[in-house]
Amino acid sequence: MRITLIGYMGCGKTTIGKILSKELNLNFYDLDALIVESKNDSIYNIFKREGEFFFRKKERSILKTILKEKKKYVLSVGGGTPCFYNNIYLLNKYSNTFYLKTDSYTLFKRLFLEKKTRPIISHLSKNELFIFIIKHLSKRAYFYEKSLKKINVCGKTEYDIVQEIIKYIN
Repeated sequence: MRITLIGYMGCGKTTIGKILSKELNLNFYDLDALIVESKNDSIYNIFKREGEFFFRKKERSILKTILKEKKKYVLSVGGGTPCFYNNIYLLNKYSNTFYLKTDSYTLFKRLFLEKKTRPIISHLSKNELFIFIIKHLSKRAYFYEKSLKKINVCGKTEYDIVQEIIKYIN
């Protein structure tokens, strides 16, 4: 069983992925963590030093390796992963994709607290961040909506979200 969690940064992909993998007794992989491990550097520094184009190429390479070599897993991908190359189609072809759908205000509240660790938003003021999320999410939602299943995570506990995913795959 192959499960991939997609959605905007801050929607809970890694948190839900870890819980889900334990519930299903599957290995958990976080694509961003694998990129960090492969480069022995932070996402922030990779973006800053190498640029987004380099990052996206590395991301795609590692993603293709996982999809090719792993047969059972829960995978959490970065917020931009489904939006570049034809990654969303690859993910849908080789795994069960779940879009963890969250509203922009919830994302704003979460991301404002994590701003320093996220290269794409680290320089933004509070107002700029909110506007950025609204605009950015509207562009990326096109790709997220292509996932096989959509889960609205607003107002739900982590446990409820995990159970909803399990219900879909059974």
